[in-house]
Amino acid sequence: MTPSVGWELVRRGHLRRGLRLTPLAAGAVSVVAFLVSRRGGSPDALGDLRVAALLLTLGSGYVLDDGAAGILQASPYALARRVRLRIAAAAVLLVPAWASLLAGLLRSARPSDRWTLGLGLTVEFAAVLTVVWAIAAVARRRGVDHPGVVTGPALLASLFLMSSLARAPMLVGLGPDWVPAHLRWSAVLAGAAAVLAVAVGDPAADWRRSGERYLKKLGAS
Repeated sequence: MTPSVGWELVRRGHLRRGLRLTPLAAGAVSVVAFLVSRRGGSPDALGDLRVAALLLTLGSGYVLDDGAAGILQASPYALARRVRLRIAAAAVLLVPAWASLLAGLLRSARPSDRWTLGLGLTVEFAAVLTVVWAIAAVARRRGVDHPGVVTGPALLASLFLMSSLARAPMLVGLGPDWVPAHLRWSAVLAGAAAVLAVAVGDPAADWRRSGERYLKKLGAS
């Protein structure tokens, strides 16, 4: 989608009306309720932040829901550009929310640990968020106009699998396992980003490129 068209969608409110923001709002309310319930309890700032990040992420897959996808297939604007615009709109809401949650944790951390914690936890959040969007994009590519409903169970199953890996732990505290764990998180982020990049592509473009290669082979023979 060209920048001018994208700006018009934002300026006129069409993008806002086309996004399913209710799940994101419900996630934000759940985060607030969870943090309020944890006041006065046993201090586990790292675990609380991870739970809050999960609650915030669960509603993010719904931003790729698009009931008008079938109508817009004939649009001259590429599917990838439409999906990227939705993801960018969600990021505008999620990044400040995450920054405020992270700032609350870092205030109580030792100054020498703040950079390590902030970078590591941000990689975790970005990886989980990208996994959710990759799942939603793959479901959309399979013809599901409302893929948000499958992202929650798929994400929880993935996190359960990660937490059960004894030889390659993912959810660790500060210590000798922190760097290796976050190298694995970085690999998850890169893999999910690659899947997302492929899944948001226009299937028609794949067929067109395959046809062009086939015709070139015929011409060469």
